[in-house]
Amino acid sequence: MPKVKFTQAQRNTVSKEAAATISTMTGFDLPNFIPLTKHMILNMRKQFQTGEDKNEMAIIDGHKLNVKHISLNGVPGMLITAPDVQMNKGVIFNVHGGGFIMGTARDRNGLLAAAETKLPVYSVDYTLSPEATALTVLGEVEHFYQGVIEAAGTQPITIMGSSAGSTIAASTIVRAHTKGMQLPAAAVLMCPALDISGNGDSAVFNDHRDALSTHLSLRLAQSYIGDNDPLSPDVSPMYATIGDWFPPTVMTTGTRDAMLSNVLRFTDKLKDAKVPNHSIIKDGMWHGFTWEENLPEAIATRKEMWQWIMQYNKA
Repeated sequence: MPKVKFTQAQRNTVSKEAAATISTMTGFDLPNFIPLTKHMILNMRKQFQTGEDKNEMAIIDGHKLNVKHISLNGVPGMLITAPDVQMNKGVIFNVHGGGFIMGTARDRNGLLAAAETKLPVYSVDYTLSPEATALTVLGEVEHFYQGVIEAAGTQPITIMGSSAGSTIAASTIVRAHTKGMQLPAAAVLMCPALDISGNGDSAVFNDHRDALSTHLSLRLAQSYIGDNDPLSPDVSPMYATIGDWFPPTVMTTGTRDAMLSNVLRFTDKLKDAKVPNHSIIKDGMWHGFTWEENLPEAIATRKEMWQWIMQYNKA
């Protein structure tokens, strides 16, 4: 496939590491005449995880992280801690991304959060799609979150998600509020897919400028949506009614991110509800860039978002 457009003028405003990555991007897509079968999705998942296993182990070994398999209220997950973990200073609840169809609780964002914040990270291993659709996944994540609440005790909880994980995380906050559950003290939404209906300007203008085409992303999301309405708050939390009960939220994105509009639109909702919020938008960055351990733009973004949430991470 042809590579995405990347001129010298664009190269001038990003790090050399970012330029090297963008230079390899193709905005990968699969046309509609190629069926996106369950077999194909499972193969994509396997290939993705084969590559991620190496990246994840590099972070685990490099930071000497402890990764422990756990189960909370019958839902599997992992507890990730650094050697110098700060106990009783708060916890992070991580919902991994991966387009709803791939990824595990051992994702790079969760690992880096444990290494860089020194806080314990509880990461949920929800059932992927197409094996499960939205309401089943949300039910699992709620049960796991209730377990995190019980494990944390009086400590503040920061909920965190990236991409599809942010979709699930934001929906979980809304559902927890509706059910009267304890809400997180803060939220971190990285490159959040808060509207998976396809609406939004950046879904159009960043198509084939991002690492993955918007068209393919939406096709993959359909296995999570299932028979549900993509405009329902459970599926696309952009359409939920947000009040001042929503936790202080920091969001990240980049100018190549197909989900850029999601950050802008959700920022307006948070402002209208008088919810403290902060957005970090990096020039030239693509969807999911924050999990690149050594990318200068990702390092700066993670540092800023960790510093921002710490003001709300007080028992």
